[in-house]
Amino acid sequence: MFLKNISINQFKSHEQLYLEIENGINIFCGKNGIGKTNILDAVYVLLNGKSYFLTPDNICIKQGENFFMLKGNITNSTNSVKLQVSFQQGKRKVIKCDEKPFEKIAAYFGKFPCVMIAPGDIEIINGDSENRRIFFDYLFSVIDRDYLQNLVLYQKALENRNRQLKLFIEKNIYDEVIIEYYDNLLEKYGNFIFNIRTVLTNEFKDFFEKSYDFLNNGKDKIQFTYTSGLQNVDFKDGLKQSNSKDRILGRTSFGIHRDDWVFELNNMTLKKTGSQGQIKTYLISLKMAMYDLIYEKKAIKPILLLDDIFEKIDNDRTEKLIQILEGKSIGQVFITDTSKNRVEEIFKRVNNIKITEL
Repeated sequence: MFLKNISINQFKSHEQLYLEIENGINIFCGKNGIGKTNILDAVYVLLNGKSYFLTPDNICIKQGENFFMLKGNITNSTNSVKLQVSFQQGKRKVIKCDEKPFEKIAAYFGKFPCVMIAPGDIEIINGDSENRRIFFDYLFSVIDRDYLQNLVLYQKALENRNRQLKLFIEKNIYDEVIIEYYDNLLEKYGNFIFNIRTVLTNEFKDFFEKSYDFLNNGKDKIQFTYTSGLQNVDFKDGLKQSNSKDRILGRTSFGIHRDDWVFELNNMTLKKTGSQGQIKTYLISLKMAMYDLIYEKKAIKPILLLDDIFEKIDNDRTEKLIQILEGKSIGQVFITDTSKNRVEEIFKRVNNIKITEL
């Protein structure tokens, strides 16, 4: 699977931009602020229906305009498909595949998988647990559509249960029948999500360990662990045990929405003890494991988007990363960098490469 071209209109900093794209490594060079990252995000929106940076649609519109439109042609070994994502102020976002509109983003999501690495991804390691849930929820939703459906339904039930708990705080109203109804929904959807997370995390872990050992020459002892309250107590029992606390807090304190993944290096918590190089290597390994697991499960090579990837990694890790990008399992790649000279030197032996100066 590869994107042949993309037309960007009124999207973020770009007024109009048309790019012919190689089925190989595509590099965009230019100074900071010129819009390199916005090109990658435009590709991401075209393939996923929403911004990688969770930017609201109205903020994605170029300042002073009232709409954005992205178009592109994506192809595989058998056919070519026309994609279009557009949004106009005050109207619903429109997503089309070969002129056929999709009513919901969820129906479009995962059809054209891609994996992006951006500087802000460091929060997957250094940030709170929500960042790690977003990372793994994206991955598991791409792989398993039932996971995505159950996740959406779980979030709706959670929001409704929390609304009932807030009524108790605001108006001293507590309806035990309604709470039990939402408890049953949370148990149903939550158990499904927990089981998928458990199975796929173990499969993901194998790819991650191989990637990290390759990038770091096996120098460190790495470990990460999936943690969930459901590992210690039945879902319904956990909700009952936390009921009194929930009424005080006005929100649900037990459930898979509190799950986390703990990252360790040499038996120490990574975000507390890891160097910049170790954390960046860990992050790249997480993303490459995401790539590999999607490829294994869907038999599709995701499009790989790398934003300023060569900042703050040493020559050894850079060389290892180039070896990965040259590998047969990697499909189309988009890279941004501030220095044309640097990428020309890094990729001097690599074929099938296109460098565009912005």
